[in-house]
Amino acid sequence: MNNFSIGIELDNAGKLERAGSHWRSAVSKRIYADDDVLQANHKHDHPGTLPGGWHEYSEAQLDAVSQVGLLLMQKYALKDVLGHEDIAPGRKSDPGPAFPMASYRARLMGRADDAIELYATSAALNVRAGPGTEFAALPGSPLPAGVKVALLEQQGVWWRVDVLDTVNGVMDLVGWCHSRFLSKV
Repeated sequence: MNNFSIGIELDNAGKLERAGSHWRSAVSKRIYADDDVLQANHKHDHPGTLPGGWHEYSEAQLDAVSQVGLLLMQKYALKDVLGHEDIAPGRKSDPGPAFPMASYRARLMGRADDAIELYATSAALNVRAGPGTEFAALPGSPLPAGVKVALLEQQGVWWRVDVLDTVNGVMDLVGWCHSRFLSKV
């Protein structure tokens, strides 16, 4: 696809490894604060994989990539927006779960089918590292009733959501929950 695509490079450490009480880049060995790390599974992880740490993208990066993306869409009338992980699964993992690809794609493509759907929890609800009860509940769980979430992805009755509020002291919570406990807003 390289002959027919345009890549936008963002500076991001990607998947991090746990080093005692810190998160560390496997490549640079740089240490990252918990506030700069999202604990989540990659969409290509195998079931049962424990969530890993992923370096968060800054607001400045997300704003800049949105502006560049809009300009590229206007200039070249691009047909779609993909990540490396979509082109070479298993070999590439970027941009990873810390990048809001669904909302970015919807913003650039202006497609109603990519628009983020909003839901609210109808009962106390665990957010899990993967699509099933065999996956660990993530920090911040359980969410109380009435918490708003954005739907990112579906695997049967299990939905990957972005929690839109700070809950139980945790912000930027992204994970999987059972759709039975979500109501459309």
